[in-house]
Amino acid sequence: MMNNSKRPISFWFVILFLALSMVLFIMGQTMAILNYEFAVSIGLQEDVKEVGEFGKQINRAFGASDTIIYIPLIALSIVGLFLKKSWALITTAAVMGISAYWATTVAFLLWFLIGVPTYHFIPGPEYWVFISAYIVFGIWGLFYLIFRGDQLISTES
Repeated sequence: MMNNSKRPISFWFVILFLALSMVLFIMGQTMAILNYEFAVSIGLQEDVKEVGEFGKQINRAFGASDTIIYIPLIALSIVGLFLKKSWALITTAAVMGISAYWATTVAFLLWFLIGVPTYHFIPGPEYWVFISAYIVFGIWGLFYLIFRGDQLISTES
């Protein structure tokens, strides 16, 4: 048995994913609302020359949704998991569901937009790795929370 101060490796895996996601989404998604060109300059959004003005606004809409819903849920999840609050399992499940859904939507957008006039973006392998990681992590996270989530907040391990 572990003492109360030790956390399972899954806890740190989830926390790392959440923390990295929060930083990436603040820099890429929130910044896309405030200063799209800056988000492009740091490689976290696509240039208007590649996605068109319509694509830029779609990216900004995702950014707004992520800023209003996804990022606060991530922050609440991190805090709640550290504090071992049962409600953190609900917010973390929401984050996992959004992660899988968001990444799947982006994957299909990239596929369906091929050949659309003014859309010239061709994602490199790094996009597919990133998208796949979010889909896999989101699905894994949901199943983990369903079957073993209580271990993330347990006072006994």
